[in-house]
Amino acid sequence: MTGAAPLTRLLGCALLALGAAAHGDVLPDERADVSWRMYQGGGITVQGPSMLVRTNFSDDISVTAGFLVDQVTGASIDMIVLGASPLHEVRKQKNLGVDYLYGKTTYSVGIESSIENDYDDSTLSASIAQNMFGDLTTVTLTASRGWDIITRVIDAEGDKQPGFRKRSDRTTWALGVSQILTRNMIGGFDYEAITEQGYLQNPYRAYRYLAAPGSAIYLTAPEIFPGTRTSNAIAMRLKDYLPWRASLTGKYRYYFDTWDVRAHTAELDYTQPLFKDSVMADITYRYYRQNSASFYSDLFQYANEFNYMARDRELASQINNTMGVAFSYDFVKTQHWFVKKASASLHYDYIMYRYLDFRDATQRQYPAGLEPFYRYNASVIQAVLSGWF
Repeated sequence: MTGAAPLTRLLGCALLALGAAAHGDVLPDERADVSWRMYQGGGITVQGPSMLVRTNFSDDISVTAGFLVDQVTGASIDMIVLGASPLHEVRKQKNLGVDYLYGKTTYSVGIESSIENDYDDSTLSASIAQNMFGDLTTVTLTASRGWDIITRVIDAEGDKQPGFRKRSDRTTWALGVSQILTRNMIGGFDYEAITEQGYLQNPYRAYRYLAAPGSAIYLTAPEIFPGTRTSNAIAMRLKDYLPWRASLTGKYRYYFDTWDVRAHTAELDYTQPLFKDSVMADITYRYYRQNSASFYSDLFQYANEFNYMARDRELASQINNTMGVAFSYDFVKTQHWFVKKASASLHYDYIMYRYLDFRDATQRQYPAGLEPFYRYNASVIQAVLSGWF
């Protein structure tokens, strides 16, 4: 639950995506994926391996199992301001899923467990995917329930604050529609609603306020968050297969919640096969912008100024730009022993974070509230080795 916790869960998305529910009236191929990931930026480094295996026990039952390990080191700007020690922790995540195919319907259930030194997360999920209208349309309904236990580490040895044990619960509902529009074009629509309640803040973060009216220095106090949050996201995507065997994908996502956060994400992805389709090249650009939460401020006038007070930079106004490139190479294209196909891929993303109302409080040569706005760049690298059986 430290400042790096959202990053570790972000890096875990690739593993979960590979283990997502099957769609359509054919189960996914049996395969195994081994990967190594690293995020570096903002004073934090997150890295570690992951593995996922999918096997089909029959024509209608498929099982997926995976795990990942993330090692987190460094100190984010939030920790530096509060004078905390650099991070050194390990996150372990495991997931298990089962798909059952009946006619043109796929039923899926899954369980995921993530453990950190101060944060335990358990999630149960279920989904139904249905092919219809001559297999031109696939509709997927998903529901999940999560339970989080938050504790607080108080020293470098990992000792926890006595009596500090909080809980948060979340429920997610999602609808996805994939539609074949023409011979060369596929469209999609997704909607997701999440309700959360309980302890929704980070126990290590604090807001800052002026030591006195007109003062040039500030003091800090623990953040105060609401105990509930409901968020909604609507996404659309369009994929067009171009005449020269390439493809172009456009995506847009709009997010809004009861904390008055509004976010827009636009993404453009171009894929081009090379060298007789042995190599696949992919170039991505992503633009993200959000406004700040209603109870966020970089600097409050005094302690307990409002009922809810936060300086979490994830709730600040920001603009992020991401440039990504990926290459994959099929080094086994015909069956060799028990391997039908094998590929290796390398992904690299360069992310530029720009905050519009979150200031760099480590620049103590400036008066409180006049420091430059915080910005930093990050790199994300992922190498994956995949085999189909």
